Amino acid sequence: MFALATVAFVGWATWRGAGSWAGVTAAAAGVVVGPKALISLLTVNFHASTPFTAAVLAAYLVVLARTRSWVLTVAVGVIAGVNAASDPLLWIAGIAPFALGAGVLAVATRRRDVAARAALVLVVTALFAAATDIIMSSLGFHIIPVGLQLAHAADLVPNFIRLGKSIALLFGANHFFPGVYPSEPIRYAITLLAFAAVAAVLLTAVRVIVRRSEPTIRAYACYWATAVVLIGLAYSISSLGSGGGPGGGLNYMLTLAPAAGVGVALLAAGSATGRVAVSLAIAVVGAVNMASIAHGRAEEHVSAETYGPPLIRLLERTGVTRGYGPFWDAHSLTWNSGMRLFVAPVQPCGAPYGSALCRMRFFTIQSWYDERPGPSFLIVDPAAGLAIQPPTTFGRPSNSYRLPPDITVYVYPYDLARHVRS
Repeated sequence: MFALATVAFVGWATWRGAGSWAGVTAAAAGVVVGPKALISLLTVNFHASTPFTAAVLAAYLVVLARTRSWVLTVAVGVIAGVNAASDPLLWIAGIAPFALGAGVLAVATRRRDVAARAALVLVVTALFAAATDIIMSSLGFHIIPVGLQLAHAADLVPNFIRLGKSIALLFGANHFFPGVYPSEPIRYAITLLAFAAVAAVLLTAVRVIVRRSEPTIRAYACYWATAVVLIGLAYSISSLGSGGGPGGGLNYMLTLAPAAGVGVALLAAGSATGRVAVSLAIAVVGAVNMASIAHGRAEEHVSAETYGPPLIRLLERTGVTRGYGPFWDAHSLTWNSGMRLFVAPVQPCGAPYGSALCRMRFFTIQSWYDERPGPSFLIVDPAAGLAIQPPTTFGRPSNSYRLPPDITVYVYPYDLARHVRS
């Protein structure tokens, strides 16, 4: 839903600013992402709300000088604030770029009402971000602080290399994971096209500023260029880069997909040759990524998420709707069941508790672990990070079920919350 809405907002906003061809092209370029990016965009565990909210802010920027609706202004601020509380990445991927883009628009149009409405968006965003944090904290919601630190000098070059690989992976060229794809030289061609698309965002901003283009287009281009620069800079010079894991920082780069779509669309809109070149490039990237998806590159084989439908059907047949499982399974199973099931994330406690289970203190609410009457289940999924055998203190399960490749579901006649440590 977020992915489709992002594409819709970007296509509409670009169409309003630069015409129908540019709008369709920006939307198409945002759709043809690589298989790994597709997994992230279709999974609620990752940063999918950030590019969506960035697209909402960009779309509002396009109409900022054309509408005087204060209700719309407040609504945009509320959406941005709530999402910023959920994912601090939005501050650099959307909110800071909006502040700069709105400033460009206000100066170019010399309109105080534009500046006032933009300022109100930022104020409402900050207030609702703070209010959401306070409300969620009062409900016992836990989130691990971002804790960003400046990267060490020795990490700058490796971070920059990981940044490049993450951008390439976003558009379908895997230089990270074993079994790199697609095959050479196609992989390097996709990588070059990905870099060119991101560079187009910056080049477009420079061009519209030099040419003193229409103010809305100038602000829109500056918005996306600022997002690209800030995301790349934050990743390269902070602990985001070194902490991205073996898969790099793909999930931090998702906003670059719509940004690249806008960049290539605006850059090529005024040239017949440019339109043909961009259309061919999008077609090539799309065809390569469809082939990768057909070869199973968009399938996750590391968690019960792959086996979610049969697992959900199994649990529904047992009549047990409440249980516990690893973090990477819990939220997705809850969401994908239509909230008919509730799976709270747990993890092994480690010393001194041995194989006991502990609460996850990351995107969880304290009341999820309150004991309730009735049976419960435990999902053991080694690939998702929970490989323990239920300790004898849990008692004998009333049933157990096995699903491939290595997933076991234990059903107990009581709520296991009494054994889940804080």
